[in-house]
Amino acid sequence: MELVLASNFDPELIPGLSGLPVESLFGNFPTSLVGGGRPPNILPNVTEEGFRRHLAEVHASGRRFYATVNSADTGLKEYRPSFLDQFSREVGRLVDWGVDGFVVAVPLLLDRIHREYPDLRLSVSTFARIRTVAQGEYFLQRGADTLVLEEANRNRGLLRGLVDLGARVEVLVNQTCIHDCPFRFHHLSTSSLASQEGTDAPWFEYPLLQCGLEVVKDPVKLVSGIFVRPEDLSALEELGVHRFKISGRNHPTEWLLRAARAYSARRYPGNLLDVLSYVQNRGPRGALRRLRVRGDVPEVVGPLSAAFEALGEMELDNRAFPPGFLKRVLATDCDRTRCSDCGYCAQVARRVIRIRGAPLEQYLPPTELPDPSALLPSFGVRDSGEERPGPSLPYGVPTGSPRRGAAGP
Repeated sequence: MELVLASNFDPELIPGLSGLPVESLFGNFPTSLVGGGRPPNILPNVTEEGFRRHLAEVHASGRRFYATVNSADTGLKEYRPSFLDQFSREVGRLVDWGVDGFVVAVPLLLDRIHREYPDLRLSVSTFARIRTVAQGEYFLQRGADTLVLEEANRNRGLLRGLVDLGARVEVLVNQTCIHDCPFRFHHLSTSSLASQEGTDAPWFEYPLLQCGLEVVKDPVKLVSGIFVRPEDLSALEELGVHRFKISGRNHPTEWLLRAARAYSARRYPGNLLDVLSYVQNRGPRGALRRLRVRGDVPEVVGPLSAAFEALGEMELDNRAFPPGFLKRVLATDCDRTRCSDCGYCAQVARRVIRIRGAPLEQYLPPTELPDPSALLPSFGVRDSGEERPGPSLPYGVPTGSPRRGAAGP
């Protein structure tokens, strides 16, 4: 087993990983030329000095560090005459500091890095949305050695096919995105553009609200989502996958260590949501609370807040999952089967979900909710009041200070 862990650049993180099979960490500045796949307002601030110090701590612990340049949308900047030279300088600076590899989504950027640094490790990001063996093969031929799966991490045939190609397959295990989320493409584009220097980024990503409403209407969608329980890693190992990614660059060190320990131990005997992102509820709840305080669009914010707050007290009893849960899912052709025709995840959901302490059967989803698109202007950076910065770290930029990317203008 190899774990790949998100970094929040906290100096307490690396000492806490002692004895755990964390092979590498990943992260970057909140903003950069091409962006790093997460909106800057949720990420910790870090100075160049802090970044280099953290990199030295990672290496001193015998681990590697991958820099994320994994935006799926470069905002057409690639057509500017100076863009690729700027990108090369940004990459070169990180290489000079000692990063061991990069996480990339756009083939153009992967080509550039591989051409200039052919010995560097290159991981293809989940933002590339690899869904077929042919797609994986293209990236391997361009110099990548690792293919990271998120949406397709319950696709048995794809996992086996990519392993047979000779790829090092890495599976993201603790995200709670819903199965074949229709909002995913929009969300990736939003995150990609928001993390680029000079962008007027929204302080909240609207697709999260849309995804969250799907779970509000039907909590079974959480169980049929893309997470992998610590107890089910063996089902992936039997297919040749031994590298598991734990996301959470926006989380505090205590949370990251809890997740790393759970997956290292292959068990977590509590509420599974303690180690899963659950971003489609935690994110909207926080955003709606902020709008409620500001008094924005109360006729929309009020009903939506009530709907999301109810699922803020949801639990997934990890001890109640049936043995072999993921094996059963892997044996189902989910790409060609309607959830209503299968019914397995719904059956499991009735066993594991508790909402405000009550079983799923007692949950009454809201029947009528206002159109959430009325909130879009409120999520825009120009109308959001003070920016919500990431957490301040001991050697980071103080909260509220300007952020710096890895390259100049």
